[in-house]
Amino acid sequence: MFPLYVAMCLPFHSIHWLSYLTTTKIYVICQQNITIKLSKMSTTQDEKCDKITLLTGCDDIYSGVTVDQNLLAKTSTLFERQLEQSLIAWRQAKRRGIWLSIPHDRTELIPIAQKFGFILHHAKPEYVMLAHWLDESDPNQLPSYAMSTVGVSGLVVNKNREVLLIQERFTHVKDYFTIPGGCLDMGESIEHGVEREVFEETGIHAHFRGILAFTYKAQFRFGHGDVHFACLMSLDENKEDQNIKFDSLEIGACKWMSLEEWANSPEKHPLRVTLHLARLAIDILDGREQLLEPDRIEVQLSNPNRPIWDIMMYRKKSSDKK
Repeated sequence: MFPLYVAMCLPFHSIHWLSYLTTTKIYVICQQNITIKLSKMSTTQDEKCDKITLLTGCDDIYSGVTVDQNLLAKTSTLFERQLEQSLIAWRQAKRRGIWLSIPHDRTELIPIAQKFGFILHHAKPEYVMLAHWLDESDPNQLPSYAMSTVGVSGLVVNKNREVLLIQERFTHVKDYFTIPGGCLDMGESIEHGVEREVFEETGIHAHFRGILAFTYKAQFRFGHGDVHFACLMSLDENKEDQNIKFDSLEIGACKWMSLEEWANSPEKHPLRVTLHLARLAIDILDGREQLLEPDRIEVQLSNPNRPIWDIMMYRKKSSDKK
């Protein structure tokens, strides 16, 4: 019965090796399509083969694997067997770090993965990411999730040398007018993010010119750091006569004020950051200082199959003129 059973489950030419593990279970690994067929031997029921695909995915330069979630088995029982055998294959291949993304509608698989040593790494509305470090000869070198938020704000100056100021509805500092801004969206550039934030909060279309300065706070939301870029912005000539239409859900008031008046009134700056930014903006507009302007740099990776890295470097470009 045993040879006949195996022949019925798999094409003969695809069998790489067989291992009879217990008296109740047979594992057969297929060489060609890298699948496993498992069946429980029974004397009272017909014998059936459940096809399980080994988990594979995108390899990285650190001998890690990011699993293709489209390969996850359809049931919890099959997933447990699938993950168990995949871990065996990964260890034999000397894989080090495994990234396993569980879709938001398959969260019943998370406890199964944890049973095999996976730990929670981060979560998003679409998935929960788990990770497992397999290399027992080295300490866990998998990076933690994002440790900082990135914020932007826009110091908008019109042709009359007036600065656009807002008063936030919810604030720790009372009666404080500051410049509009907020957090970048995932994957958003500084330029696009600051233009979007200024428009959403004030209704004003402004154009990014460069970075004035940036701040860093080590302990911000959820213990993460916060990097905030203050940008100098201007209005296009055909957009100088825009009307303020501020977002009343976030903003309590919005107005234009003389930049010189704002920069020379320390009492208007409970947070000294904006005072420094106002004075720096005047120095830049008068030619005494320079902005950090964007410079696009393309990096060709050693792997030709991977896309070129597109990096923005922000720097003073005075040296280009020498």
